[in-house]
Parts: sequence; structure tokens; C-alpha cells
Amino acid sequence: MTSFPTPSLAPFPGIVLTLTFAATLTLGVSQPLGALSALQDAPPAAMDTLQQAPLGDTLAPIPLEGVLVDILRSPIRTGASPFAVSALGEELRTRGRSDSSVAELLHGLPGVQIQNRFNDAVGERISIRGFGARSQFGVRGIRILVDGIPATLPDGQSTLDHLDLGTVGRVEALRGPGSALYGNAAGGVLDFRTQAPPASPVRQEVRVTRGDHGLSRTQSTTSGSMGEVGYLFNVARYEWDGYRTRVGGEEGEVYGKSLRDHLNSQITFPLGGGMARLVLNGVELDGENPGSLNAADIALGDRRAFPGNVNQGTSKQVRQGQAGLQWVGPVGDTREVEVSTYGIRRELVNPIPGTVVDLDRSALGLRTLLRSDRQSSFGSVWWAAGAEADLMRDRRLNFGNVGGEPGELRLDQSEQVLGGAVFVQALLPVSPILQVMTGLRYDRIRFSVDDRMAGLPIGENGAVRADGSGARTLDSASPSLGIHAALHPAFGVYMNLSTAFETPTTTELANRVDGVGGFNPDLDPQVGVTSEVGARGVLLPAAAWEVTFFHTLLFNELVPFEVETDPGRTYFRNSGRSARTGWEVALQVTPDPNLSARLVLSTNDARFRNYEVDGIDFSGNRVPGIIPRRAEGMVRVGPGLWFMELRGETNSSIQVNDANEPGSASPGYQLLDFRAGLNEARLLGLRMSPFVGVTNLLDTEYNSSVVVNAFGGRFFEPGPGRSLYLGASLAVQR
Repeated sequence: MTSFPTPSLAPFPGIVLTLTFAATLTLGVSQPLGALSALQDAPPAAMDTLQQAPLGDTLAPIPLEGVLVDILRSPIRTGASPFAVSALGEELRTRGRSDSSVAELLHGLPGVQIQNRFNDAVGERISIRGFGARSQFGVRGIRILVDGIPATLPDGQSTLDHLDLGTVGRVEALRGPGSALYGNAAGGVLDFRTQAPPASPVRQEVRVTRGDHGLSRTQSTTSGSMGEVGYLFNVARYEWDGYRTRVGGEEGEVYGKSLRDHLNSQITFPLGGGMARLVLNGVELDGENPGSLNAADIALGDRRAFPGNVNQGTSKQVRQGQAGLQWVGPVGDTREVEVSTYGIRRELVNPIPGTVVDLDRSALGLRTLLRSDRQSSFGSVWWAAGAEADLMRDRRLNFGNVGGEPGELRLDQSEQVLGGAVFVQALLPVSPILQVMTGLRYDRIRFSVDDRMAGLPIGENGAVRADGSGARTLDSASPSLGIHAALHPAFGVYMNLSTAFETPTTTELANRVDGVGGFNPDLDPQVGVTSEVGARGVLLPAAAWEVTFFHTLLFNELVPFEVETDPGRTYFRNSGRSARTGWEVALQVTPDPNLSARLVLSTNDARFRNYEVDGIDFSGNRVPGIIPRRAEGMVRVGPGLWFMELRGETNSSIQVNDANEPGSASPGYQLLDFRAGLNEARLLGLRMSPFVGVTNLLDTEYNSSVVVNAFGGRFFEPGPGRSLYLGASLAVQR
């Protein structure tokens, strides 16, 4: 069992200001438990109505109520939450999207930043308040759910390969530690939900997008409702040639192609007095990894692929299938139970610099949750208690990389992660204007490994390979406490104190500089404490705002690095102590139903407080990979027959290594995007929606992402230039 240092709370050194587009204030508290069933598993027509609620849509006038969210385990309105939560509804995102990146789903969320690497072999780097910025691939530090099924496995690693962007209808976000609710997440929680089927018996839609760099996406969605039964079946193919020049190749030849095939289906139906949802999805992905560049290569301006990556065929091939079943039903008049189970099968072949990783993964899990709700003289009182169990088994083979093909076997081991947790949470109104939310979660995660190469001879001197087999158990109790005071129908304040618990993943544990099998015994989980103070309000009927201050103190922060003997492969170490504070500002103004504007500003002062490597003291330096200052603005015209949107962002320079070497930072940049189109024009019974979009309208040269502590100065991943895409959807609904 791993023990953790006892953190002490530092004084609040900064303030975070967040003005959100959808977080208007209400004096009410959470809705009855029946609202949860309506939100999750109601008849499809009701779900469709809820998912298109006015506050999920920036185009609608701003009412004096917050949108109902379920990310806090029980339904509560954003305006009454003592934690920083946000929600995006379907109408906010669907018009004019290219559906090529998850970044399009998360624009305008306070505290959420995406470094889009335009590289399906590693995926977008999503971070909340800087957590997740170190990710070598996939998503780290954030708990992610897709239709109630965890995309974050028991070791804390998330992948979004299976998320079909064209059918997402809702996103809820919890900013700040999610450990007390979801476990093994330091930055927060993202909950993606597939769009609700329409109330009509059948709707058939075909959506086609074509664009620069070989962009091609075709999607077919069949959905509908028959009484209380709703269904959705979707297939999609996405192709992308990329823009990274292949050095030494023919003129115009690039390296960075990607092909994704998606299958996504679900059905909701009544069962045992409640509602059930069956989810099935699959993905097959083949993507090339053009790699990162040093400053000299970036200065050439040709956005080239790194020749070493091309020569070694760095890429990722994935096949994944996933199934989940969720049931929600009443137990008596005031209680409700939720039971969900899932299973995942994933096959991965991943040539990276110097190594070919061959991974077979199986995972399954079970979750139960009991909720109770009753009315008191001061409002709604509810509590939720639950338990979770997850099992993941991997067979990991590492080979030498010979031109992208497996060479000599270097690692052969079986890995298992068994996670279990229990938690409880309650909302208690203590006066007509004051309510308290408190929670406690205990996680226990056991990592075990069987080194199948132990005892094999090494070289010709009679030496044998050491046995890396063994097990580690990591556990933590994660409490949280939040208070909300509704001081006025248009103004309220809140504060909370939460803890964070984040283990290393199996990949981070298995990557050992010494080359020995098994798990790294020196790599510990990171833990932290976050304090937060905020306020929300409404300015007349046309504007809404939210203000949040956060300060996070971390122990044993996980820091990536590379070594000279194995460049391009990421290893991890613990830093000691670090801290993060910042400002986030977002403001939504909707003076007219056909005109809206939104502005989001944020800062994040993330610094090492106690960190030394090989006698070099990095204390006081900025944590690399985290954007210190960022602003995003959006102006939207519509809805009506047509819509138009102009979106801009500006990002400050980003430190790329622990030393913060002068002149090494990735420069700041500004981007401007545009999209426009028609909103389901009717013709001969058909619903047509043509659209056009231009990304990087000013053709800015910039680095879309950085690789932290990369060897040889290869920190930078260049973004594409000006890019045009065209598309249209055609639908028939009966």
C-alpha cells in the first residue's frame, strides 16, 4: 500500500474569473430524482426536448434558470452548483462542423484547452486547468465518459478513438478535481452523450464533408422513436491525408494519413419499471505519426514530417469494440437506482521511434448507484451512494522497430489492473439561500505484472534477465466539500475544497529507462488539494457570467521526459511539489435571439515548487506544456434560414522543458476560423443543410502542440495553414 504525504493548504494566491454562456443563476436547488430519469432514459421525445433546452444553446435568450446537469451524480442546475460545471447542448455545435476533431465539441468551455496535434496516432491533447497537458497520447488527468460508459480505464488512461464526433449531442464538464466523484482524475470530468433520437418513427440522414489535405468524411445516421423505445444506428468513415511534407519524397507527398471507420448504435427501452439503454460501438483506425520537430526544422517553414518517424513507419493501428448496458429505475417514491456494466476489447499495434508496441487489452466494469431525494422546508435534500469495480488485462509485447516492422522481442509481459471504489455524496439545504454538498470516495487500485522474459539469457556472458514481476497497490480517500449561497435571484456565490488522486498508467509504469521488465517501482501517484471560490450572475436578460478562483497544490506531479539512448519514447518521473493558480473569464451576451457573442479568457500560473533532477534545481520554473494565457471569442448570427460564425483565439508562448531555457518556448499565436450555412432548408420533403468552413483564416504559421522535455529539442508540432472544407447533410424524417 502506498502512503501519501499530508498536504497543507496554502493561502489563496490568485483568482479565477469565469463568465459562462450557460451558467445563469436560480434560487432553486436540484430537481427531483424523476428529472434524472427524464434526462438519461426518458422516452426519446422527452430526451430530445431536454437536450435542446435554451441554456444549452447560446443562440437562445438567456432565462433566469440554469441548465440541468447530471455530472455531479444527481440532477442539479448549474446555477445552484457549488462546483464549476458547464454543459453544451446540441444546437450549440452541430451547424457547420467538419467533425474532424473533438476540439470542435469543446470550444468555449471555460478552463478546457485543446492542443490539437492533427495526428490520429496520438490524438488531441485535452487539458482542464493544465491537467492532461503532459499526455504522450490519448487523454490523461481527466475522467471521460461516453454514453455512461467509461472511456477512462482503471489505470487512468483515456482514449477517444471510438467517439463518433458526428453524433455527439451533449457535453457536460466538471472543472477541477473529479476524484471525490469519479476517482483517478486530477483535472475534472468530461461526459459525452450521443444525440437523442427524434420523436418521429424514422429519420434518415446522410452527411458528407470534403476539404483540403484530403479531408473526407461520410456519415449515415438512422434514428427514431416508437412509443417509449428509441434507437440510433450510425456508421461513418473519416479520411485525412495530412499536411506534413515527406522529406525526400515526390512533390506534394505527405506523411500523416489517417483512416477511421466508426460504428455507433444504441437503443433505449422500458425495462422492469425503469428505462434501459444498450450501447454498442466499434472503431477501426489506421494513422501515421509524423512526429515533432526542433526549432531549426520549424524555421524551414515546410511543416515537414520528422525523417526518423517516416523511416521507422511510426503509426497506430487500432481495432476496438465496446458494449454497455445501463438501467435506471425507481425504488419506492423517493429513491432511484442505477446499474451499469461495460466490456471493452482493444487491439493495438503502435510503431514508435525505436519500438513496436503490440498490445491486446480486455476490460470490464460494473457500477451501482442509489439516489434518494425528498423535500425539506428549505428545498430538496438528496444523497447518492455507490460502488464501482473495474478489471483490465493487457498482454504487452515490445519489439525493436525495423522500418516500422517488429524486430527483436524486447518485452513480453501480462499486466492486470483491478480497481474498486465506494463513494457517498449529499446535498443539504441549511437555510432558504444556503446549501452544502459534501462527498467522500475511497479508491483502491492494484497493479500486477507477470514478466514472461524473466530468466532469459542476455548477451553471451551467461547473464540472465532480471524478473520484473510483482504488484503494487495504490489507494486514496478523496473528500470534497462545497457550499453555495443564492444571495439574489440574479447572483450567487460558492466555494469548495476537493482532493485529487491520479495513478500512473500501465504504459507509464512499463516504460523504464533501465530496460528491465515489470513496472517502475520509483514512480508514485500524484495527489493534490484544490480550493475554489466562485460567483455567478445574470446581467439583465441578455448576459450571464460566472467567476471562479482556484488554487491547486500537487505532490509527486508526474512529469514526462526523454533520454538520449531512446529518443522519441516518453518516460515519467515525479517532481516533488508544484502549484497552479489562474484566472478564467468568459462572458456570454445574447441581445437578440439571432445574435450572440461569447468571450473566454484564462490564465494558468503552473510552477514547480520543489523539483530537482541530477543536481539541477527547477524550483520556481513554469510547468512545461501548459498555456499560461489564452483567450477565445465567438460571434454567431442565426438561427434562421442561415447561420454564420466567426471564432478567434489567441495563445501565449508555452514552455517546453523543465529548465525553461531562454528562447526555447513555443511562440504564441492567433487563429481565426469561419463557418456558415443553411439550417435544414426544406425542399420536396427533404431537409438540406449545406455549409462551408475555413480554419486558420489568416494562414498563421504556428505550433499546434508541444512535446514536453523531448530529446534533441524536438518540442514542436506545426499546425496546418489555411484550410477550406465544404459539406452538406440531407435528411428525411417521417
